[in-house]
Amino acid sequence: MKILEVCQEFPNRYYPQLGTFIKQSIDSIANQKVNVTVVSPKPIVIPFSAFPYHNFSKLPQIEHTEKYDLHYPRYLYIIPKKYFYPLTGISYAYFISRYAIKNIKPKPDLLHAHFSYPDGFGMIGLAKKWKVPFVISALGTLERKVAYEGSYTSRQIFEAMNCADKVLSVSEDLKNHIVNLGISEDKVSVVPNGVDIEKFKPAGKEYARNMLNLPQDKKIVLFVGALKKIKGVDYLIEAAKSFLDTNISLYMVGRDDGMKKSLEKKAHELKIGNYIKFTGPLNHEDIPLWLSASDILVLPSLSEGRPNVILEAFACEVPVVATNVGGVPELMINGKTGYLVPAKNPMELSEKVNKLLVDRDLRIKMGKFGRMTIIQRGLTWETHAKKTIKIYSKLLMSS
Repeated sequence: MKILEVCQEFPNRYYPQLGTFIKQSIDSIANQKVNVTVVSPKPIVIPFSAFPYHNFSKLPQIEHTEKYDLHYPRYLYIIPKKYFYPLTGISYAYFISRYAIKNIKPKPDLLHAHFSYPDGFGMIGLAKKWKVPFVISALGTLERKVAYEGSYTSRQIFEAMNCADKVLSVSEDLKNHIVNLGISEDKVSVVPNGVDIEKFKPAGKEYARNMLNLPQDKKIVLFVGALKKIKGVDYLIEAAKSFLDTNISLYMVGRDDGMKKSLEKKAHELKIGNYIKFTGPLNHEDIPLWLSASDILVLPSLSEGRPNVILEAFACEVPVVATNVGGVPELMINGKTGYLVPAKNPMELSEKVNKLLVDRDLRIKMGKFGRMTIIQRGLTWETHAKKTIKIYSKLLMSS
């Protein structure tokens, strides 16, 4: 079984924080002795530090890893995105298909694109040319939000999923959205992401804080994710005024997608700026230590697919306060592993965070129960890989 895995958002030496869960998914499939090749297309960029993602220019055409060959073909990403995003998929289809035909030999038995756009749309023609089964992963915002906008990109997303032989949804909630778009229910299978319970496990707060040079005598509330509107970070700052003080710190771990300055300004206006630390992006390998060092993980998102950071927190025995959106309720057991709160509701968010901050025994109880549920429900990458490979096998048998 030779599988070509295609994903624009994939970690590399310069931007290790990109698409870490995609890499974990593909690694888990390769670990099952599947012959995998990865294509991670990158925009053509201006190679000067003043320009975004300029280090893409330093990536080689191909890297050989222990598990698979990793290709970095280039394509034109036309900006501003607001006006020209539909052209991205067309450019992607032209450049990446030509590259694959020339450089991926022998041709694969199956093609798997890890986002419906631009990866999925861009690979429609190649899958048809090669006459191989075509799988698309549906991961969240594109299918829940963008696909409903009625834009040209929306039609491209629909076309991609309609052309796929199988659409893999990370949650039941997302599957319902996809079916509501008009995609046949028989075509959509739920394959949840997993967590590596050997990498993500409690390291002990004292040890973790020593390693990260964090204070031992304070309680730590942790947010992990990009600083952007969809993650609800402005509501988190609003909520934080009701739970932060000299003994409690909020650490915001993740890349800045344009909101850091406004968040810092808001925190300053609320007189809590001294209690909030912005770390910037971190390597995924460091996240288990940060989770182990924290008392609570908070996820105030306005929209989600099935956020892996919740599974990672549970695996590290950390309770979670998260908004009741997307596939989040499929992961949480409200009142047992943490608390679900409505989106855009800073008052209830702070209330539930405070409830955990004042009760150490409750935090410990919820944390331990969270890890136990991960193990009992089999929410691991190995399970994810076996479900995915079973779908691959059925498609190959019927093709």
